[in-house]
Amino acid sequence: MYIYADILIITNIYSNFFLLKATAKLTHNAVRNSKCVLAALAGSLFSLVILLPELNTFSLLLVRIVSATIMVIVAFSGRKTDELYKIGLIFFFISFLFAGTEYAFSLLDNGGRMVFHNSVLYINISLLTLVISTITAYAALLLFRRFIDRSNEFDGDYSVIIINGDKQISLKAVCDTCNNLSDSFTGKPVIICGKKSIEPLFEEKELVGAMALKSSEGVHQKWRVIPFSTIDSSGLIPSFRPTGIYIKNNESGKIKYTEAYVGIVERELDHAIFNPKIII
Repeated sequence: MYIYADILIITNIYSNFFLLKATAKLTHNAVRNSKCVLAALAGSLFSLVILLPELNTFSLLLVRIVSATIMVIVAFSGRKTDELYKIGLIFFFISFLFAGTEYAFSLLDNGGRMVFHNSVLYINISLLTLVISTITAYAALLLFRRFIDRSNEFDGDYSVIIINGDKQISLKAVCDTCNNLSDSFTGKPVIICGKKSIEPLFEEKELVGAMALKSSEGVHQKWRVIPFSTIDSSGLIPSFRPTGIYIKNNESGKIKYTEAYVGIVERELDHAIFNPKIII
């Protein structure tokens, strides 16, 4: 059986792309398609080890780890090391699921011919079978993620602790699955707060200037304007990235650190609003 390097790389780019997108969905991390394509391309190059003479187990394990590490770092750049570690573990789990699904469909596709060498599986299956198997695995993971999200109870007593430099505030907070606002550049979620509640974190002049922002022009590195839309309105929310944010469950006492932006609205709010995916 012949192995065609171009087909090997193309199919791996396709599979790796959906692996990364599925990982992003399962871990509630937004990623840009351009980063996924670049990471998928980098990962596909490692599949060429199937063309090399047989490698020992240690070398193969090293290749796998390096390949996955590069893909995760490229696709999810900007995350902290511990978060990348967790994403990497999920990525390995999803890789096994996708590989198993593609193998199962290959058996249905007239027992598709295959070669397994240097821990790389080359399956000679039709494009249609590859697409169907990938979509099946991807859809299964989305259903699993939705089931987990719905099975968790978030109706609790929460507080959000926001630290900005040497200043700190604690606000009452509520979960709201309708708050899907996120920063389009980093993919980080946005916690909504009222202007009055966060005033203690800033000098009056800085806050007034931030609330007057109507575009990204002249925005300080700390501040962003993030577009939003609801059923009856749309616009821009000035947002900043604080030094630290912690979500506290006041009933259990559990505190979770999270990386997010804080979006500020003019209207008065007696609580902060965050999406429950932050604490999952």
